[in-house]
Amino acid sequence: MMCLPRHALWLLAVSVFVGCSNSGSGPALYEVSGEVVVDGQPLENGSITFEPVDGKGGVYGDQIQNGRYTVQVASGEKRVSILASRPSKALGPDGNPMSEQYIPASYNTKSQLTASVVADAQNEVDFTLDVGK
Repeated sequence: MMCLPRHALWLLAVSVFVGCSNSGSGPALYEVSGEVVVDGQPLENGSITFEPVDGKGGVYGDQIQNGRYTVQVASGEKRVSILASRPSKALGPDGNPMSEQYIPASYNTKSQLTASVVADAQNEVDFTLDVGK
């Protein structure tokens, strides 16, 4: 069994919440898609979330695969968080490698990344991250 950091579990919980939250009675959602590049290469696997800058409203997120993502998001100004983990050298209690978050906090828990989601518009938002690892 792979041990996950606390923020990965939080993201999983958000993903479950987001996946079940819009039953037609919430705000109108608009497609946001784009590319995530880390140190010049498309991010192979990760996750992305959009949360209101003003703290009012839901958090929307999905997976990043092969550098691409598509998320349904309510309109407005959003703070964007990007997470990705990889096996670490540390072993868990079961002897399997633990995972480590390798995207710096400046792109997730302390993110300054933002996006404007515009109703009825093509919302293509790309992110280029400099991780340096």
